[in-house]
Amino acid sequence: MKKRYLATNLFAVSLFLTACGNDDVAEALESTTSVKTQEEQIVSDLNAITEQEKNLQGTFETTLSEDESLSTLADGTSAVFENVDARSTSLSELKETTTAMKEEQTLLDEKTSDELPQDELDQLTTSIETLTASLDEYVTHYETVLEEQKNYFTELGKEEATYDTLTEGMETINEHDTKTKELLLQLDKELVEVQNSQTATTESLNKLNDSSK
Repeated sequence: MKKRYLATNLFAVSLFLTACGNDDVAEALESTTSVKTQEEQIVSDLNAITEQEKNLQGTFETTLSEDESLSTLADGTSAVFENVDARSTSLSELKETTTAMKEEQTLLDEKTSDELPQDELDQLTTSIETLTASLDEYVTHYETVLEEQKNYFTELGKEEATYDTLTEGMETINEHDTKTKELLLQLDKELVEVQNSQTATTESLNKLNDSSK
């Protein structure tokens, strides 16, 4: 009787441990799937900001040619302000996605089961940490970019604006542009790292998931 009881309970424990392992795999897969979605959203937001910024020069030139008094810069109705606002919206979305990715990193860090591919998970969480740190730097930098561009266009619309207002402002914008491009190159490399790590981790998790069925 005791042997039968012991065997029955050992079998139950085995099933329980298997179920826990399956849960860990399923939860990790859910997180890696979310990371892929977030990575795609980050690329979309960065591309949107870049495209909107490319349109800024043409929009500014249109304002200069159609509004000799620059009154639309003074009262904030020029299309350049719409451009700034559009990029600000995309930047806010990028910030939210970065926060969500950090949350997934935390969840993946908590997955310490021996059933999971820890090497791949460690690689993924490390690459996510590097990427989100760079995204934080980019967001902080670009918030300053948008604020200074908005101030620059507003200052140009004032009666006391001079040629120096125009040239000094452009110098500042160009300096920020150089920094922006450096950050984007860095982000491009780190996004590839996250993408590769996510793919490798997901493949390993899928194999574990299939073998447990």
